[in-house]
Amino acid sequence: MVRLILMLVLLAAPVLAQDRGTLQLELVLDPREAAPIEGEMILATIRGIYRETITNEELKLRDMTDFDWTRLGQDAWTDERIDGRMAKVFERRIALYPKRAGTLEVLPIAHELQIISIDGVRSTVLVRSDPVRLEVQAKPEGAGDDWFPVRALEISDSWDVDAARLVDGQSVERRVVLRALGATPEMMPPQPALREPWLITFTPPEERDFQVTPQGPVTTLTWRWTLRPITGEPGVLPAVTIPYFDTAARTARTVTLPAAPIGYASFADNAARGWRKDLGVGWPHLMTGAAVCLLVLALALRDRGLPTHLRDRLERRRMLRRLRRYARAGDAEGFRLLAARLLNGAGPHADLRDMPVLATLDRALFGHARTAPPPLGALYGQVKREKAACLRNTAPDGRATGRPVTPPPSPVSPGAPSGTVRWPRRDAR
Repeated sequence: MVRLILMLVLLAAPVLAQDRGTLQLELVLDPREAAPIEGEMILATIRGIYRETITNEELKLRDMTDFDWTRLGQDAWTDERIDGRMAKVFERRIALYPKRAGTLEVLPIAHELQIISIDGVRSTVLVRSDPVRLEVQAKPEGAGDDWFPVRALEISDSWDVDAARLVDGQSVERRVVLRALGATPEMMPPQPALREPWLITFTPPEERDFQVTPQGPVTTLTWRWTLRPITGEPGVLPAVTIPYFDTAARTARTVTLPAAPIGYASFADNAARGWRKDLGVGWPHLMTGAAVCLLVLALALRDRGLPTHLRDRLERRRMLRRLRRYARAGDAEGFRLLAARLLNGAGPHADLRDMPVLATLDRALFGHARTAPPPLGALYGQVKREKAACLRNTAPDGRATGRPVTPPPSPVSPGAPSGTVRWPRRDAR
């Protein structure tokens, strides 16, 4: 009888200890500003406060209908003074993921402890937490199977060689790394299929890495594709967009794999060479020919539509520039012929007889005693001034208003008949 009473007391001791507040377990949710959305990570801490000597323990967190959960790191045991008394504090970080919207309940969590009394008697105690209820909002309208709520998402895209300039028969590997904070591997999006009719694609299995932190799980996916064009013609892989919901900013976002050209460098080189061969000339020749055509067209049309006095002025300027070139080159005969046409109106059948301003040059070229011609530079200035004086003495209709200049006697060549002038046999340039 005494033994029976003693056994009942020992079995009831853990319950009495829990009733006295020596064993306490609770689920503490992290504070948040907004209600969670379906599938969003909810951080929580399982916290136990024990004032018993514990020799062994096991936390029993069973599967739940309305939540998925994952453990975040190792359990922590510390000694703390609470309400003036020392206690052992147990903490485990977990992440909860609601499966649906509505008022959901986190079921009680059980912590099985083996304790030893002051008398050295061992016993097993099951400590349970109270259930926790919370409101979960529905995911936005239009969100389908690709609903992907995370706290942060990063993406990187790299190629082992330049995909746009492959060597004939060469393959290229594309590597994409997707890293998400607040997502488990089961939540990550599937690997895109980079398939085109002109492309051979080999897709090895994706690589997954799962790490836990106090702020939530971090899942890293590594996608690889080995690509090789079937033909040499370059192609472009289209962009791939991955939508997700940023739970920190409470807004929908996307990350994008950019479009990428892929092809053999030899195809582009052959196409460029074939283009030049078909035309027969290169781009520099084409540009030069186009410039020449434009110049000829401009020269042909530059005087059309201009008034008569403007055309005459442009012609005088061109003749004066040519006359100055003859003077600089020392070409006396060409200078004489062009100066005579300039002073007589530069017509095609102009009277090329003697001019007073050219008398010195005429004596040097056509006199009985051939002498050196005068300085053509100074004579150019005289011709230019003489032409200007003639223009000032000419009415707008072409009639002379000033006193005509009397020409001197014509220079006669030795042995030539009287009145015959020997002119240089050359055309005006």
